[in-house]
Amino acid sequence: MKISPLSPTKPKPVALLIPGHRRLTIQTEWETVTLEGTQKITNALYKLSDFACYVGRGAEGMASTTPACDWVLSTWRGAPTSILHIPTGVKVMSLRSSLEDSSDPFRDLMVALNWLRGYGVRPASVSSMSFQLWRASLSRPVSIYADPEPARRAFFGGRQAIRKPAVYDNAEAWDIKAAYPTAMARAPFALSLREVATSTYIDPERAGLVEAKVRVPIDLWPPLPVRLGPEVIQYQWGDLEGVWTWREVATAEALGCDVEVLRVWAPGREADLFTTWFSMMKSGRELPGEASLIAKMVSNSLWGQFAMSGDGGGEVRWATPDRDSDFAVEVPARKVPQLWTVHVAAEVTSRVRTQTLIEAIAPLRDHPLHIDTDGVILDAGSPRPINQGDDYGQWRRKESMDVIDIKAPQVYRYRRAGERPWHYVAAGMPPDSAWRLWERGDLKINWSAFMAYPDVCIPSGDSDDAVLAGIYLADLERVRNVA
Repeated sequence: MKISPLSPTKPKPVALLIPGHRRLTIQTEWETVTLEGTQKITNALYKLSDFACYVGRGAEGMASTTPACDWVLSTWRGAPTSILHIPTGVKVMSLRSSLEDSSDPFRDLMVALNWLRGYGVRPASVSSMSFQLWRASLSRPVSIYADPEPARRAFFGGRQAIRKPAVYDNAEAWDIKAAYPTAMARAPFALSLREVATSTYIDPERAGLVEAKVRVPIDLWPPLPVRLGPEVIQYQWGDLEGVWTWREVATAEALGCDVEVLRVWAPGREADLFTTWFSMMKSGRELPGEASLIAKMVSNSLWGQFAMSGDGGGEVRWATPDRDSDFAVEVPARKVPQLWTVHVAAEVTSRVRTQTLIEAIAPLRDHPLHIDTDGVILDAGSPRPINQGDDYGQWRRKESMDVIDIKAPQVYRYRRAGERPWHYVAAGMPPDSAWRLWERGDLKINWSAFMAYPDVCIPSGDSDDAVLAGIYLADLERVRNVA
């Protein structure tokens, strides 16, 4: 895959849309208008054909502004990303609830977009703007190529786990500030990989891959993920075999695992891909108000671009005007150039996993109350993560909780000291959606974070216990079907 520096383009004007039932408010830099009725709204949408149109949350809500059968909702892994108005060709892109708490959403949106325009980034979807911003940081073209077969085997999501579903008193939430962007700027990446002798030194600071047999003692925190199926992983004790990054295998060996190397892929060419981008990203995170949340969302979206596989897309259409009869359409997989860059994403996620393990999990005697990728929730009396501070890549205390009620990874509610209302958390949903999920009596939430990218993580277990793993997988499928 060859990536060229970003070329200047003429930016589009921007509109922020607020949908209602046969009602639409349109905000632009020139005016704010509210329209009612299908014909008036359709006429207004025609005038937005040259605009970059956004909706703060719930792109599917646009299908209530005019007859729903006029709209096609695009999804990725089931989550709405944008919606197309068929008669006018207007595409409305979701801002993923990033402006949920803004007192002036359009102002904050324009602050963020003007920051991006300063680097030549044109208004587009969040994922597109994230890749544009990285291209803007390049001084010359970059070619990235590696065999996707071992790279895909080494690509795993983060660790998610809970001690057990229960109510706990006096807890603290900690996470790594800008974990993924910091990991990306921490060290160079392989532009290519070549297979080398198995006697090659496995340097944890270099971005290579290794196929190995690993024995994980039962008294260790299991350091390595193992894939059990599409989008499902488990951290296991016992005898494992797989492909991991040099960093993860070296960490496992340092913690006390026995490692037998089978194959090794070393960096053929290396480059610092993200340091300049990281400086640009930090300026966005320092924007005023909620504009910084858009910049944060854009920066956090970049690493996943290197693992795109061309599948996971879908569409939702409606057969009637009132959204009471929808049907999903699977979009066929397509070939994407990111097929050759998966090793970059694999290295990024492994850097975050090893940092979380070494600095926050391995030093503990008792299981944390909650683990989610780059964050932990601990008993107030537990040892705190090492490498604390306010700088990027350091651990910070985000929340002190008087009481926390945990159902699953990414599904919990908590109260601060002296407060009566609960704060709800559910798989990255906005608070009101998280509350509705929590209160749904028909949703039998289990031990698993059933909405995680790129992988759901089932509870740790022994590599020989296929029966228990099968029970977990069946339980996960049941919950996904209900959800």
